[in-house]
Amino acid sequence: FFKKNVFDKFVKKDKVANNLSLLTTCVIFLTLTIILFNSIIPALLKSIQSLVVNMPTYIKDIKDYLIAKTDSSGLAEAINANYSTINESLNTMINNFLPKLEDMITIVSNGLFGAVKVVFKVFMGFVISIYYLSDKDNFVAGTKKIIYSIFGVKVANHIMDNARHTNDIFGNFIVGKLLDGFTIGFITFIFLTILGFSDYALLIGVTVGLTNMIPYFGPIIGAVPGAFILFIVSPTKCLIFIIMVFVLQQFDGLILGPKILGESTGVRPLLILFSITVGGAYFGPLGMFLGVPFFATVQFLIGNWVDYRLYKKNIKLEKEA
Repeated sequence: FFKKNVFDKFVKKDKVANNLSLLTTCVIFLTLTIILFNSIIPALLKSIQSLVVNMPTYIKDIKDYLIAKTDSSGLAEAINANYSTINESLNTMINNFLPKLEDMITIVSNGLFGAVKVVFKVFMGFVISIYYLSDKDNFVAGTKKIIYSIFGVKVANHIMDNARHTNDIFGNFIVGKLLDGFTIGFITFIFLTILGFSDYALLIGVTVGLTNMIPYFGPIIGAVPGAFILFIVSPTKCLIFIIMVFVLQQFDGLILGPKILGESTGVRPLLILFSITVGGAYFGPLGMFLGVPFFATVQFLIGNWVDYRLYKKNIKLEKEA
């Protein structure tokens, strides 16, 4: 991005432009990594800790709210009877969970990469990424030479076209979804902070942003835990949050999503649902995310093969509307 859109316009030497682009990328990556582990993750863990610690108070408030809103003495007795059981379960959960959470906060605060082995792996990965980005064009050129040396020109051209299209599908989808998820998560965080939900704004914003990258089901998956957290804090706040998520998803589906993603996959809605279901069943959340570009690539390859077979048989069919 930086090479094509920034430095190529101002620097004449290609090698200098490439090195400046690489340096800029590394600086931004390191800056974001430091912010993530020094600020965002500790804040997330503290939000979770605050939620767990205050859970008994929130449950009691909900119990009092339900009793105040009902005229049935039988229902009130049932709520009181179950409240003690719920409270005991929560206390057990808190006693088991808090020590682990405090350990996690300590680890993150002191530096997640404290272990020498982990530091070595991260360092080597970072170094390898620099070499790869620096020699990326050479790797592509070498692969292209190998393909043309093994296959005939027509087959090699076909392989290269399919590779470019596959790269476009995955690249556009992943980058687009990351930008879309970050934007929706950030808007959610800002909106909740403005409305006075600052204690859990970051936690809910991150959850909504991450799950929003999953097509169709993502917004629902992200809204449920956020609505639950706000419901136990305040039912009124929960209702406001649900309305906000609904409006935000309309904005994302009608304006933001198409603007960022465009026609990045060209996959039919039914195939998207199928890819999410199959990907999620076998590979979890990552499968739900990458299932769409994978099946988009499969659809493209099968479509090319079908068109070729029809061409060989001299059969012409009307294109679908």
